[in-house]
Amino acid sequence: MWWIVLGFVASSAVGVAAALAVARRGEPRLTPPPWNLYDMAKQHVPIMGGLAGFSITGIVILVGLARSQPGLSAAAMDTVVVMFFVSFIFYISNAFLLSYIPSHESNGEIVYRVHFSLASTMEYRTIFLSWFALMPLLQMHGLMVPASILAFVLPLSLLSGTLVIAMVADSLGLITFKESYVLFGIGTVLVLALAAGTPLTGIQTQSDYSTLTVSLLIFCLNGLSFAVVGLSPLASRYPRVREFLTRHGRCLVVIDMLLTTISQMFLWLAVASFI
Repeated sequence: MWWIVLGFVASSAVGVAAALAVARRGEPRLTPPPWNLYDMAKQHVPIMGGLAGFSITGIVILVGLARSQPGLSAAAMDTVVVMFFVSFIFYISNAFLLSYIPSHESNGEIVYRVHFSLASTMEYRTIFLSWFALMPLLQMHGLMVPASILAFVLPLSLLSGTLVIAMVADSLGLITFKESYVLFGIGTVLVLALAAGTPLTGIQTQSDYSTLTVSLLIFCLNGLSFAVVGLSPLASRYPRVREFLTRHGRCLVVIDMLLTTISQMFLWLAVASFI
């Protein structure tokens, strides 16, 4: 499991350096967004609440199954419960963040855009964490046909989801659609190269707890993102916070997009038993 953590850190370090090079080549475009972000944020809050209910219900069902079917794989059970629990935490957390989106009138044009963009990518990571939990859940019960279908459908859904977060970032004027896909490409190449090259060193890459390890890495990434986004409502009262988010907001979004790609690629490889 430790190679996953070290590999994630190493690929993130290289990727962040490349992402910052991308960020320095452009500037935010502060044209009006195509939606009212405050209404959009309000509409997302009940969605997050419903998804949180889905996650906690999944945990309750799994606990009941563990009691009635004691022969289930402990590693698979641990993994699915952790994935649903991490999803539950950040569905609730993201609902709070979206409800506290700061006003552009008192914070300028960039702060609230950064807030919404980072919250959107956190939502993307959390949704796919809970969706990917269905794979080990089905495998645990020996339902290999639907598991095989999900193995095909989930990566396509993951790819389709990139259209949404790239569209949001572009519409907010923080990074362009093209830049998002450059970042997706960088993250994908780094992770696939790492996954292909690590076995050549003799390191045992496969583990029953690979998916659980990646889930905890996503927990850390979401926690860091929550801390950054949680600062933005303070921008109107603390000039240094506003200055930091205004000056570095584009870089934060670029880095967040890159780390999102790396985390989702690790998640897919783990769930598909490649690592």
